[in-house]
Amino acid sequence: MSAVDKKSARSSFPRFFDTAAPPDVPVSWINRLGLKSSLFCWLLAIVLLILVVYPFVVLLVASFYTGQPGNLGRFTLRSYEAWLESWDLLPILANSVIFATARLVIGLSFALLFAWAVARTDVPYARSMNWLIPVPFFVPDLLTGISWLMLGNPQNGLINILAADWFGIREPVINLYGWGGLIFHASLGTISFMFLMLVGFFKTMDASYEEAAITLGANKYRAMLTITLPMLTPAIMSVSMLVFIHGLESFENPLLFGNPGGVYLFSNEIYRMLAYRHPPQYGSATALSILLILTTFALLSLQWRRVAGRQFTVVTGKGYRPGKLKLPNLVRWTIFGLFVLYFVLAIVIPVGQIVVNSFFPIFGFYQWDIMTLDNWRNVFKDQKAINGMRNTIIYSAAAASVVVVIGGLIGYIRVRTTHWLGRYLELAAWAPWTLPGIVMGLALLWAWALPPEPFNLYGTALVIIIGFVVKGLPLGAATMQSSIHQISPELDECSRVHGGSWLKTAAYIWGPLLRRGAVATFVIVFAVAARDLTIPLLLYQGGTETLTVALLSYYEQGKLGVLAVIALIQLGLVFLLLLLDRFVKGDED
Repeated sequence: MSAVDKKSARSSFPRFFDTAAPPDVPVSWINRLGLKSSLFCWLLAIVLLILVVYPFVVLLVASFYTGQPGNLGRFTLRSYEAWLESWDLLPILANSVIFATARLVIGLSFALLFAWAVARTDVPYARSMNWLIPVPFFVPDLLTGISWLMLGNPQNGLINILAADWFGIREPVINLYGWGGLIFHASLGTISFMFLMLVGFFKTMDASYEEAAITLGANKYRAMLTITLPMLTPAIMSVSMLVFIHGLESFENPLLFGNPGGVYLFSNEIYRMLAYRHPPQYGSATALSILLILTTFALLSLQWRRVAGRQFTVVTGKGYRPGKLKLPNLVRWTIFGLFVLYFVLAIVIPVGQIVVNSFFPIFGFYQWDIMTLDNWRNVFKDQKAINGMRNTIIYSAAAASVVVVIGGLIGYIRVRTTHWLGRYLELAAWAPWTLPGIVMGLALLWAWALPPEPFNLYGTALVIIIGFVVKGLPLGAATMQSSIHQISPELDECSRVHGGSWLKTAAYIWGPLLRRGAVATFVIVFAVAARDLTIPLLLYQGGTETLTVALLSYYEQGKLGVLAVIALIQLGLVFLLLLLDRFVKGDED
């Protein structure tokens, strides 16, 4: 297998790791607006500086001061000295690395198996698998995590209660607090996300390489190990590094499963300093945040160095055709059985528990004669729940719409122009992916509590929307850029030759061709925002809470019936998103 030149076909993976120069295409539509292209690029760069760079500059500065958000206080190095001079940082770092590694290994193993089976083999019900495996990605970790703790916490988990009532077992038969529950639950969502990122590569890879290996005597499995996986190595490495970094910054799982079991990772340690220390230790929290940022950037730098300059052709323009490998029945049905087990654990059991609990007044007492709709009635009388539903829809939709626009502009400049800022706009769009949600929330808290009025946005809905925009920008911009890259520049040129203005080109060519990409971007960003806990948890004030904040609040108060109803409402939003996505895509899968 050999490296190819810069004109090799691009994959759907974000161009963040692509070192090739974009094509030399003019930006006449920008000029027709009366703006010079360079001025337009600079305006977009300023927007990204304000949204992405400014909060983290403020966070870095704040880590050297003693004050609280809105008041820097006096300069000090004590916050860093406290971490670097003690041994407290080492167990947190070790726990975070162990968790991120275990989550990655399990997730990658199953994601590769499922992606290969769905895209390259005749596994049963491949279309259903292709649609159902990504579903857990759209379901909030907070929701399924709370559901599993209803079943498996050592004090009053339903499984332990049933074991005591039916079999007289007094000791817990399952304990999801600590390492076991932490890795188990985190791996379920990781499989879904990695499948979503990798399956497209398997679908677009030229099958002739595998067929050539089989013709020369290799069996199907050897062809997969020696041909398929090595060809996809750059994509697998890139996705794996992003997932590993995401494991270092994970928050919901460590909060639910780690804290009660005494397992502390970076993110939940930062949150403990802010939520459970009086007064909040902002200095130590910001210093630890900067140390985590430095760690993630060091890992990304290593990844860039390894991937830079390495490109592999997986789709050729000559003789390309996707193929399906025929597997023995035992292998086919074993893979399908693993998928069923995965889906049951990731969706059926936790969602089933939530559904059942929503119709009973007391958790664990499930009898027909006490079924009730009171939980549903109480939710629609509860102002916090009403605010959470309204705010989640408004904030997520607003953020998703903004990301579609910004992501489309970044993609156009990067793909259709040669302006030197395009590369840096892309880097700025991807930067938030490397940063923990809890750190992002803390950075936004500092950044928008510091300016004077009217720029002080702390406690407003706008700062939460800004947080959601920053959170969704990496995946949203990558999706829009991928869609733009698939549109040939010849279509623009053809429109101009026939007298079409940029408005007509946008309306009749770009609009229809980008419809699927725009909807996919909207769905992804809406889902990312609607399921996010860390940003609204640090930024909300009374009346601006989201559904995830309401879920955590009811969980801490022990109101599990109301919690179940809110969780189902949130799942309804997810279901509507998936229906919208499938409606737009049609039968393309």
